[in-house]
Amino acid sequence: MSEEKMDRVLVGVFGLDRPGIVSAVSAVITRRGANLEQVSQVTLHGQFALMCVVQKPVDVTKNDIEGDLTDEIRRRKLNQAVLVLDFVEPPEAAPGEPYVISIWGPDRNDIITTFSKILAEQRINIESLRAFPIEDGQSLQVFEATIPMEVDRRALHRTLIDRAQAMDLRCNLQHRDIFEAIHRVKVE
Repeated sequence: MSEEKMDRVLVGVFGLDRPGIVSAVSAVITRRGANLEQVSQVTLHGQFALMCVVQKPVDVTKNDIEGDLTDEIRRRKLNQAVLVLDFVEPPEAAPGEPYVISIWGPDRNDIITTFSKILAEQRINIESLRAFPIEDGQSLQVFEATIPMEVDRRALHRTLIDRAQAMDLRCNLQHRDIFEAIHRVKVE
């Protein structure tokens, strides 16, 4: 199909992890003549979450896709919740560079709130966030963010470190290229 006859929707599928969920979703999308353009899927504590941008024919509605997905999941007895939204084209982002911010130490319920607020105040977009326990009551939060060029990285780093220390935590801010080079594991 030509590009002019396609548009996009955002599809979310959530619930208990079971084999066959990705198969069910992709089968419905394919049957409708649509394409899974971009997909992110994760399982946390046995709970499944999938989010994808779907390029679909304009004559296929988001309700068509949601109904078909719900029916297929019910038919396969997968017990998932489905959400299909209109895709909203994001505004053009300010130029920036990708960074990784790691926060670790004693687990607390306010770590993500505290550090996401600091980033929001600087108009820094969080593109990915992972948080998980590491050992003996310790946790690790990894924020991947694009830092706009006008943000003073040294001042930001100092703010993050000071806040982390005040909370008995440790913090590291690294350009993503450096982070990946340092953490790359070579398997032979």
